[in-house]
Amino acid sequence: MTIRSKNALMAAVSVAVCSLALTSAHAVPITFTTSTGVQPADVGIITLTQVDANTVKVLLDLKNTTYGIMNTGGPHTPFVFNLAGLETDVTASFIQPVGGTYAFGVFALDLAGGEATPFGTYGVSITSTAGNGSGNAYYGDLEFNLTRTGGLLLADFVANVAGYYFAADLTDGKNNTGSQAWNTPGTTNTPHTSVPDSGATVMMLGMALSGLGMMARRFKK
Repeated sequence: MTIRSKNALMAAVSVAVCSLALTSAHAVPITFTTSTGVQPADVGIITLTQVDANTVKVLLDLKNTTYGIMNTGGPHTPFVFNLAGLETDVTASFIQPVGGTYAFGVFALDLAGGEATPFGTYGVSITSTAGNGSGNAYYGDLEFNLTRTGGLLLADFVANVAGYYFAADLTDGKNNTGSQAWNTPGTTNTPHTSVPDSGATVMMLGMALSGLGMMARRFKK
């Protein structure tokens, strides 16, 4: 095989691998639409969207601005969840509020985890520097990109021992405050389907390997 042929074959391999990576990254988002706690069951929808092989976008879309994310400390944490595998080398980039900053405080990623009584403990949390109480709450949607250097997929978001995937400390702007938890993903998506179009991925892999085999045989002549 000539050097030129080898280079062409390597280029084809690179294209095939990149195509497969892109296909795997475009997974169907997972939604959690129903919650339990002191607020209505439809108080907010949590959506997980695969951005790339290392990043998942997390969005807590509250029903309206009547509801806010608060910080009461102790057994109630602003936002918590679990990740399968190592919970190190994880970073968060806040989209809403921008940079994590709002009128009364700043949201930040805390890999030490947190509690959401009575819905158990979690390995990862979003904390806030704001003071306690509804008057210091953030009345808006919480959205951030979560990145793990070694890879992060939708399937890596798992339930805690109590069976809940997410929990948030919410207020209705008055005296109705406390933890709210989500434990049921949308009926069309499950947290174990990181790449719903796996059939297409397998087909593309077969086509890529077949094409590479044909090219290799041609270059040997």
